[in-house]
This record gives sequence, structure tokens and C-alpha cells, in this order.
Amino acid sequence: MEFDFETPIDRRGTGAVKWDRNIATHGQAAPGEAFAGDGPPPIPLTIADMELAAPPVVIAAMRARLGHGVFGYTMPTPAYRAAARGWQARRHGWEIEEDWILPFHGVIPALYALIRGLVPAGRKVLLQAPVFPPFFDAVRRNGAEVALDELVLADGRYAMDFDALERHLADPDVAMFVLCNPHNPTGRAWTRAELLRVAELCARHDVIVIADEIHGDLVMPGQRFVPFGAIGHPAAAKAIVANGLSKTMNLAGLGLCNLVVADPALRERVAGLLMASGAFGVNPVSEAGFVAGWREGGPWLDALMRHVDANRAFVRRFLAERLPAARLVEPEATYLLWVDFRAFGLPPEEVSERIMRRARVRLENGTAFGPGGAGFFRVNAACPRAMLVEAWERIAVALGSNR
Repeated sequence: MEFDFETPIDRRGTGAVKWDRNIATHGQAAPGEAFAGDGPPPIPLTIADMELAAPPVVIAAMRARLGHGVFGYTMPTPAYRAAARGWQARRHGWEIEEDWILPFHGVIPALYALIRGLVPAGRKVLLQAPVFPPFFDAVRRNGAEVALDELVLADGRYAMDFDALERHLADPDVAMFVLCNPHNPTGRAWTRAELLRVAELCARHDVIVIADEIHGDLVMPGQRFVPFGAIGHPAAAKAIVANGLSKTMNLAGLGLCNLVVADPALRERVAGLLMASGAFGVNPVSEAGFVAGWREGGPWLDALMRHVDANRAFVRRFLAERLPAARLVEPEATYLLWVDFRAFGLPPEEVSERIMRRARVRLENGTAFGPGGAGFFRVNAACPRAMLVEAWERIAVALGSNR
């Protein structure tokens, strides 16, 4: 089956944060006057949602649910739990039980609730930088402190320094470790051996693991995603794993995710924290879309990742030919590209200024991702090729390489 990932979809006027909302995101200033006045329409390659329509099977299922006409308070159906379980088994070889699944209204809202309820005031939550900026807010706004373990970039690939990681975990104030798997923004899909080492260290120092696996389905062709819960270590069975289809099938605005908790005592505690947040049930239209996606969305996802991989290959070639001082960190997963501009000879602020004001393109400045992010920019490649080509052509001109 063929899917259309090339026809542009105009999102202006829909309230899309990337297109319509002149607000700051990820700790960075709003575009403001940079995109005002005359010039070509701005191109945002920022926030991690796609410029692509959701799978046809998902759209059809939501339309059918709308046809029912009644949208009262709704709890997850048995079909929802069975579909989620089947997807994890088929796609990732992870056998979960249906009663392990706790639906909620998004990974970041869940992280807020979990930090607030599981981390005593003043204790620390360990993050691995550079990392998704809202993690920092989730920690600081819920009475905890950020502890940072920096990933190591060597030979174009990020890795964990396990000696440094253990030093952080050994700090008695560290109560929680947020594992980003696959890692946003670096694109690493952690191996089973790496995840086992993480589990061993967290178990040794009695640190609870929250595994954000919302990008877990988005693996590049030839790569593999290993769920933290599937590694066979006792610590993984006591982790809280967050996943869903919000990134996988461009459904982030539907406000739905799963927390998968194998340990019964911890699951009961987490369920209580979610209820205490004031959230209840699920959106019935969202539920219908997720069920269809898990049941029938595999071929669409496979085609999507071939498209993203081709976009990645284009960016690599473009950089080599037009901006050779910039380097792409080759992603193993996600549709986000992490581009290294450190050898470009300009401060990150100047690079950002030129891209925003001259090129009228918006990228995510790596400084927002914490230590190790300065000089890098995150680029969303889940878009039609023509959009990506135009953006990089503009960037090359703005940065002085327009042959």
C-alpha cells in the first residue's frame, strides 16, 4: 500500500503551536518580529509533531466514532488494552499484561504527577543531557531538583558514561531517573546491554526509573528499539514505562498515552497519583483512533520511517555539499535530526539569528537541551521533502553558502 507523505498540508489557522502561536517554546524566545514583515512564509521545523496526516485507518476509526454521536465520560475499553498489548508484542517482542496498562492524558502530564507524588520535596531527579527541555520544567515545577548526567559524543555517536552515571545514582538525594528511550534529541536507540547496565545501577542505588518511550516505535530501517520493560531485569519490572501513539502516528493533540507498570504495588500507587491529578477516563475519539492505529497502522508506520530515513539521507548529503562545517549525528530512531554546527565558526546565537531572521526558518537551538547542547540544532524531518529542501536552501544562503 502506498501512502502520501509529499502533499503539503496547510496547518495555518488550526491553532497549531508551530504555525499559529507566537509563543516561546522549550525555553527559547518566541519568533516575534523575526517572522514579521515581508519575506517568504516562515518554515518551522521545531516541535515534535509531523507535517503529515495521521494514518487513514486512524482517521476512519475516529470518523466512525464521531458518527455514534454520544461522547460521554469514557473509560478504556477491553479492545483498547488488547490492542496496546498486541502492538508491543508484535512490534517489539514485549509481552505485557493488560492490567499493567494505565492510560493517561500525555507523557509530560504524567511525569508531572509522578515527580510530584514519588519524589520527596528537595530530592533530585536525574536526567541525561542534552535532553528534551520539558523534562527540566517537570522536575523544577514539582518541588524537586535536577541532577544532570552528560552523555558522551564520540565518533559521531552518543553513549552513556556508566562510571559517571553510577556516581550520580549513588547520591542519596537522587530518587528518580528519567530514561529517554530512544533518546531525544540525539536519536540513540539504547541497546539491551546498555539498558541492562542502567537497570543494574538503578537497582543497586534504589532509584526508581521512569522510561519515556514515546518515540519507541520510530526506529530507522535496520535499527531496533528495545523497551526497558523487556530486558528481563527485576529493576525493569519495577519501572514505569510511558508509551503510546502520539508521536508514532501524529496524534499528540489527542492527549492520550499509556503508563505500563508491571509491579502490582507500584501500579496501585501510580494509579492513585493519576487519579489525584484530577484527570479521569479517556477521550472516546482518541481511544478509537489509538485502537485502530495499534491494530492496523503497522504498514503506514513502516512507510513513514522509510520516508523519514530518505529525508535524513537528503540532509546528510546537503550538509556535505553545501554546509560541510556542519555535521549530522546519525539517528537510530525518532524523526528528529541533531545537527552539529560547532565547527561553523559562529556562536550558536549568531547561527540561530541568521536562520531565524534571514532564512525565516525555525530550528530548536541546542542550548535549550541543557549541557552538551550548545552549538547543536534539532531539526524535525517528519515533513514533505519539498519543505525540508526549501528550509535547508534558505539556511545555506543565510549562512553564506549559496553556490
